[in-house]
Amino acid sequence: MLSPANLFRMMTEMIFVLLGGFLVWVGLSGMFPFNPRKPAWLALGAVLVYWGVRAWMKTKRAARTAERAAVRVGGASLALVGLMMLGLVFVEFRWVGTVLAMSGGILVLRGLISAVLSLRTD
Repeated sequence: MLSPANLFRMMTEMIFVLLGGFLVWVGLSGMFPFNPRKPAWLALGAVLVYWGVRAWMKTKRAARTAERAAVRVGGASLALVGLMMLGLVFVEFRWVGTVLAMSGGILVLRGLISAVLSLRTD
């Protein structure tokens, strides 16, 4: 039987799947009501990179292999999405939707992989 902690982690990862799906939808629709060159957007990218690297570094304390893998997948995906958000400053405006859709795809993959890893019982 699954522990409440594993079920909660799986529910949290499903939220990342939904967030990633929303980013894919916004990116592919091409109608995003923000300017990716604003300081708030850059701050969001920097926070995501910091959060992802911090999560990656905390994997030394994770005891179980499945939990360690889930945290590493989560940390790497957040850092990668943060770098993509920071990279929106340097791409042409016509590519912003594609980059947003790719970052949403990364979040969807992260959510699915981490949810499967959270279902593993050791």
